[in-house]
Order: sequence, then structure tokens, then C-alpha cells
Amino acid sequence: MRFQKSIRIAPGFRINLSKSGVGVSVGPKGLKVGVDAKGRSYSSVGIPGTGISQRNYAKPGDDGHTPEEYQRALSTGVLIGIAIVVVLIIVAVASQY
Repeated sequence: MRFQKSIRIAPGFRINLSKSGVGVSVGPKGLKVGVDAKGRSYSSVGIPGTGISQRNYAKPGDDGHTPEEYQRALSTGVLIGIAIVVVLIIVAVASQY
């Protein structure tokens, strides 16, 4: 069984939640690049609204990055995403006053 939830943080930037953990992706609808919850980099092409897509993973070592570097990039991406959400909430609350 598969579980995935995607949260749009900003146009083209998403935090992806799954059973494995948290990942990040960037790109317009139908074309994404990202790092999944296991630290694997990928590119994805799909037809928006159909559920049809193809995801291609980079083979370890193909891009010269170690799993630790991916984990660090993922952690940084998640922290940036959380910071953006906090700022958006502050702006929304402040604009009501």
C-alpha cells in the first residue's frame, strides 16, 4: 500500500509526505525534480490531472553526491519550507489587523 501527501509551500515548491518520511520537489505541474524521503534524487514527468507519470531515479554515484549530502539537502529544504509557512501565517495574521 502506498501513502503520499503533497503540500504546496510556494508556486512550484512542494513538501512531500509519505510512509517513508519527508521529501521535497520543485517544478511546474507535470515536470518535477526532487529528493524523496529516502534521500534519492529523481525527475518526474507526467500528464497533469490524469495520474499518469514516470519517475526516474538517479543511480547512486551518478551525480557525485553521497547519501549524507542528500539527507542534508532534504533537511535544509524542509527547514526552508517550514520557515516559508511560518512567514505566510504571520503575514496572514498581521493583515487582519
